[in-house]
Amino acid sequence: MCFTPQVSLSTAIIEFVTGTSIWIFFRKSLVNRFCIVFLYLLGFYQFTEFMLCTSDDPVLWVKLGYITYTFLPAMGLHFAIRITDRKYKGWLLYVLPVTFSLIAIFTKDFVITSVCSTVFVIVRLSKSLIHSLLYTIYYFGFIALVCFFLWNRFRKEKNLIRRKLYILVLLTVLASLISALILIVIFPSLGIMFPSIYCQFALLFAIAALVGAYLDSRLQTKK
Repeated sequence: MCFTPQVSLSTAIIEFVTGTSIWIFFRKSLVNRFCIVFLYLLGFYQFTEFMLCTSDDPVLWVKLGYITYTFLPAMGLHFAIRITDRKYKGWLLYVLPVTFSLIAIFTKDFVITSVCSTVFVIVRLSKSLIHSLLYTIYYFGFIALVCFFLWNRFRKEKNLIRRKLYILVLLTVLASLISALILIVIFPSLGIMFPSIYCQFALLFAIAALVGAYLDSRLQTKK
């Protein structure tokens, strides 16, 4: 949880407003379409955290939150592949998140417990060792591929604006992920709250999306 339900709701509103602003004020280019969808997903995740602590059906909102953040790495990799002009079969990227989501939906007692603490939401899920291992490999593996593709393209790119766009996305991902992992290394007990910790960087993604949309609009203008 982002400190309090009110802060979670406020952050969700900021994400929705930012995504809508990009849709209204910038051209609907490839970069901006992904930025909009990504911001809406982040905003909805914040909203599920708010509802988890304020509604009478926390299990529903835990599952919706889990499904939402499960799709984020696939979305990120999809975006990285598209903007670096790699050939791919897009639907393959979503096989794993869809599978994990179906498991969450149809597994009885998938949510063991959910508690709203003073700072974070503590959620325990019923996952087998294989499920947990595959999920971890998927989540961090896809993020690692995002970073690899962007860095590789950044080194080869000659266009200054595109270079700025690539490094902006790369640094945003690294800053949010590494900061969250450092917290977990220092305080191992925070490991089960990784999604809630990670959501603290939602505003960073919103700022990066606005800057990225601006850079992309400059690229579109020069074409």
